[in-house]
Amino acid sequence: MSTHNPDRRESGVGDDSVLLKSSTLRARRNIIVTRPIFSQDKFDNSQELGEYGTPTSPWGKLQRSVHRKISAAREWRPSLYRLVLGFLMGAFPILKWIPRYRVKQYLAKDCIAGFTVGIMNIPQGMAYSLLASMPAVFGLYTSFFPVLIYTLMATSKHVSVGVFAIVSIMTGKVVNRYALPTRSVAAASFLPAGSNASIPGLTDSIATEETDVNSHLDARIRVVVALTMAVGIWQLLMGLLGLGYLTVYLSDQLVKGFTTGSAFHVFTSQLKSIFGLRKMIEYNGAFKLIYTYRDFFSMIKDTHIPTLIVSIVCTIFLLLVKYLFNDNAWIQRRLPMRLPIPGELLVVIFGTLASYLMALGPKYGVDIVGLIPLGMPVPQVPDLSILPAFALDSFAIAIVSFAITLSLSKLYATKYKYEMDSSQELRALGCSNIFGGFFQCIPSTGSLGRTAVQTSIGGETQIVSIISAAFVMVVLLAMGHLMEPLPKACLGCIIMVALIGMLKQVGVIRKLWKVSAIDTSVFFVSLLAVVLLDVDIGLGVAVGWSLLTVVFRTQRPDVSVLGRALHTDIYKRIDVYKSAAEVDGCKIIRFDAPLYFANAEYFQQRVRSISKLDHRGITLTRPPVPDKPAAKDVVVHDASRGSHDAQMEVIEMSRIVDVKRHALPQTSNKRVPSAEIVYHPSNSSTSPSTVDAATWTADFFEQPVKHVVLDCSSMCFVDINGIQAIKDLAAECSDMGISLYLASCKANMRESLALCGFSEELNVDHLFVTVHDAVMFVIRARRQAEKLREPSLPEEEETEDTFDMDFPGLSSFGDGRWSLKTATFGTQTSPMKAPPASASKF
Repeated sequence: MSTHNPDRRESGVGDDSVLLKSSTLRARRNIIVTRPIFSQDKFDNSQELGEYGTPTSPWGKLQRSVHRKISAAREWRPSLYRLVLGFLMGAFPILKWIPRYRVKQYLAKDCIAGFTVGIMNIPQGMAYSLLASMPAVFGLYTSFFPVLIYTLMATSKHVSVGVFAIVSIMTGKVVNRYALPTRSVAAASFLPAGSNASIPGLTDSIATEETDVNSHLDARIRVVVALTMAVGIWQLLMGLLGLGYLTVYLSDQLVKGFTTGSAFHVFTSQLKSIFGLRKMIEYNGAFKLIYTYRDFFSMIKDTHIPTLIVSIVCTIFLLLVKYLFNDNAWIQRRLPMRLPIPGELLVVIFGTLASYLMALGPKYGVDIVGLIPLGMPVPQVPDLSILPAFALDSFAIAIVSFAITLSLSKLYATKYKYEMDSSQELRALGCSNIFGGFFQCIPSTGSLGRTAVQTSIGGETQIVSIISAAFVMVVLLAMGHLMEPLPKACLGCIIMVALIGMLKQVGVIRKLWKVSAIDTSVFFVSLLAVVLLDVDIGLGVAVGWSLLTVVFRTQRPDVSVLGRALHTDIYKRIDVYKSAAEVDGCKIIRFDAPLYFANAEYFQQRVRSISKLDHRGITLTRPPVPDKPAAKDVVVHDASRGSHDAQMEVIEMSRIVDVKRHALPQTSNKRVPSAEIVYHPSNSSTSPSTVDAATWTADFFEQPVKHVVLDCSSMCFVDINGIQAIKDLAAECSDMGISLYLASCKANMRESLALCGFSEELNVDHLFVTVHDAVMFVIRARRQAEKLREPSLPEEEETEDTFDMDFPGLSSFGDGRWSLKTATFGTQTSPMKAPPASASKF
């Protein structure tokens, strides 16, 4: 049905510029919903609330849960075959995917990736073993034995386990602290009975001859195998208890800050081997990097020149291979199979040849790797009596090891779309470390670099790990003695160049700062704590700070005032949406956080401030209204005409509340009306009295607050202190003649309210299903009060228990004038005259 406004051209609002200001609320179909105004109690009764929705004490919940599990157990009739098969499938996931292994599609890729990863394992295993203060061959052991068990038990298809720099440096700290005679603990029985042992300070130095990885080798082996066993036991216990979810407390920002800080420690530890500073002292504990660099710059004049030359040549070669070939996308696209050049292996090969031919060790005094025994180590039972001495150290290593492995597992499981079980990953990593403890391995974990290479080449399954382990076995059985002349400086350069990627993570702080200051603080605190306070202490500080930020976010959250969006039953923040209009005399407040003891007082303060409870004794009144108001036009969206290009009709509405524009009080509200509202002077004094549909809110008139509605949709939980805070507010509101209502309460909040007991000021009738239900109830209550005061007001044609939502909600008079169907869409909610019976609706 078409309409025409005779004042459209005269008012100056019918031009194309107004039509261009179309609202996004314009719809092509109307939605009409008619239902009762639901309080929570009425909704529960009408929808037949079930047993699990009724308030129940914790003891009752426990009984109900036990009864449910007992009933399920009685109906369970498993067979022995299914039990054994289920256990084997769960413990060894390889049994699930190996029968479905696509030989033609996967085998070639897995063989190439396995051979490449095996090549990387040789130099990295030797280098990271020195980082753990152990001879180089122990890194090769770690690249073989734990890999076999992890392959059988892991759910990840792409993670490559073995030695890793951060875990190695944490292991080396424990070895240096407890394995050497001047560092051992008497109670741990590291030394024969009667030996003099003491516990020195954290920053005590280690004698030069004691820092040689081959000195006191028996004590080192006893410590490292016991440490590896302890790490595996921690991880297995956590896996059996299903504690894989604990790693969620290690956020990405924390892990990046921790790994970056650890990279500084690893980088610093290689200065001695690269510059040939044999007399350089090593430190442990807080501020170790400060002491180390102090000694380094004071001793740099004693640099061993032949060692430095070897280091410079190896570093330049590794950087050229990395940036000119492996990280160069243009060249990689032209290489066969896009295989990276194994720069680390080439450094090992040519470094060994140069050292052997030039006699760098005996002739020039360059430190070399030394003896590498052929064959496999003899299994031995770890000395469990010394485990209590480093229980906390092993726990820290277990957490870091699993956090790195799990982050890699999640990353590639998401990328390649398969399921990964975090608890099973814990059990797999724990069993691999326990098994490695019998074969003189250092603690193992997933490797970022090797995993990235494995996936980039095209490795599809854990068959890659089996092939790489086979390659390492060949080196251990037949080729180990060929690498004895290798200079340690070559391994140090391999480590330093490999750390470039981790050190670059410092640049992430700029990206984080643009997004979140709190997340930036987590990264920054993690980095500084690890750099200044050492790896294990820094990890504890980082986790503590990360958890504190959660408290900070919820201790002083946003408390916003909501208003009703134009032509909807949606309530949004009035400081965000210009069209959101408050309901007169009603404050709708949303608390965007859980309500508990830490923020209950802040919650009360903000609600008091917003609802004017802190201005006791002050009466706020509406200013007097002048005789001749200014009328406004409302741009109405006709959405029911079925046209794709619906037109807007400018319909002259009634006069605004009789207040001259210049007479309005000054306010801090700087919002302007939405594009749907167009003002113009009115020359007609015979317009019917209807409603102001503008977006000006009640703060222009400072009306007294008579109702407060709390939108509880963002409160995921409420403790007893929060419940008491709400009840106290309800009592204060009642004393001030204000009604308090709760809307969109979660089930646990309603249960806590019921168990704590309702009060006279806050009972079941004050709880509503949605904010709109509460607002409609408030409006109805106010209309009934107005009818009692002014009985001459016309009766509304509206049922007592229902309300309509008709978008855009327009009905027609016979003379072409239109009015809003319900008074609740606008700011002023005065009752309206009903349309005549002959009116039509589109």
